[in-house]
Amino acid sequence: MRSTTSDSNSRRSPNTSPETAQRILSAAVAEFARHGFTKTTVRGIAAAADVSPGLVIHHFGSKDGLRSACDDHVFELITSAKARNAEYATMAVQMMFGDPEMSTAVDYLVKSLLDPSEHGQRYFDHYVDLVESYITEGFAGYTFRQSEDPHGQAATIAVMALAPAMLEHRLHSVLGTDDTAETMTRLAPHLLDLYLHGALESVPDNSGLRDEEP
Repeated sequence: MRSTTSDSNSRRSPNTSPETAQRILSAAVAEFARHGFTKTTVRGIAAAADVSPGLVIHHFGSKDGLRSACDDHVFELITSAKARNAEYATMAVQMMFGDPEMSTAVDYLVKSLLDPSEHGQRYFDHYVDLVESYITEGFAGYTFRQSEDPHGQAATIAVMALAPAMLEHRLHSVLGTDDTAETMTRLAPHLLDLYLHGALESVPDNSGLRDEEP
């Protein structure tokens, strides 16, 4: 006797498969990254994914539901890439941003962070929470100095980590770089040095900082 599960799978339309949902999701990330969240339409995403607009709604409920799914997908994509490449230190940046999928994800990230909607705030909140978990638990073998204000510490590190992507075009002009991968590769050694050693070699005697704990 054939199983009910096998019969169900064999009768399932290809358009309702997880693979179709993933194709829609990937197309949506690219469309949102290219055109922004206001100008991108469900119809445009459907065309890019080669499906009907109704199928987009079938899988994600609405444009807003699809946006939330894209947020989660991109966040997981970037987080996983950082973890996979952490052992390569400064070369990790070049490896990540040399990947076209990652480059699109970063473009989406910037669009999301600059978006004044609740989605943009949710994205930044999520990022700060992730950094705070790294401070508490460590990340890929790295450990962080503990602060009395770990949430403030996490927000500061998040700003440092996100600023290069948000200021990408300004950095291209200042550094003479051609793309995100080249820019981030140039900045990576300096960012790592800041994390490991700090920026100040000495402070004035009257600064009051000498009494601060390291």
